[in-house]
Amino acid sequence: MTDPNALLTSARLPEDEVPICTRLDLVSEWRRLAGELAAAKAQTIVDPRIAGNGTGDLAERMEALRAEVEAATVKMRVRALSPKRWSELAEAHPPRPDDEDDARMGVRRSTFLPALVRASTVVPELTEDTWSQLLDPDGELLDVQQWRTWWRRCWDLNMRPVDLPFSVAGLLTTPDSGSASGSPAPSV
Repeated sequence: MTDPNALLTSARLPEDEVPICTRLDLVSEWRRLAGELAAAKAQTIVDPRIAGNGTGDLAERMEALRAEVEAATVKMRVRALSPKRWSELAEAHPPRPDDEDDARMGVRRSTFLPALVRASTVVPELTEDTWSQLLDPDGELLDVQQWRTWWRRCWDLNMRPVDLPFSVAGLLTTPDSGSASGSPAPSV
């Protein structure tokens, strides 16, 4: 029988990874090329006599871009906060009384979320200057979606109910949906 004391004292907080891409221009170009590739493939289906539709060249360019995107992506390791640290952080950023979104979340979003991201990000170790630039609300290092993904991941690690894993047998009976786009999208 397992010792519950040993189990409880060896508990670990949940962690996750958030990719932050520094070259979203390349992601946009990859998506543009993906549209061209889909159109070229569709044209070949409509008229199979078309030869040299350029799909090979497009796929090669997309793969090169994907490699550049991955090289320009920093993986942030985030960890849930202890209940005490969470409470201290929330108390330091009380909601504005006239803001419904603040009231719903129980914190002043404009100051709490940057503090949460900083407190939750454990790897890599960033300099004060980098943090200052990343968390600057008027800055241009992060787009809205990357920022939203980062803070939501930190929020969810602390606030989402824990779903204990179940048997994978049920997952194995569902057919995989797979993608027919050819090259996998950059992982950002």
